[in-house]
Amino acid sequence: MQSKTFNLDELTLEDIEPKQSAENNSGNVGRQCLKCSHVRLASEGATPSYECPKCGAIYDKVEQLLSASARLAR
Repeated sequence: MQSKTFNLDELTLEDIEPKQSAENNSGNVGRQCLKCSHVRLASEGATPSYECPKCGAIYDKVEQLLSASARLAR
């Protein structure tokens, strides 16, 4: 079985549908980005709720990527 390499720097919005709409900014206040460890603040409402305001990573995609990577490592 061949292993697939995952690269967190190549995350794009096209590869995943966000669970939350861009208008619902309060849903991810306090959420920590698993890529850069930034904790989202309420004052960062201009950035879509599904995206880290610091690095631009898509929260759900990073979680899925890390989960898939962990399953492959077993």
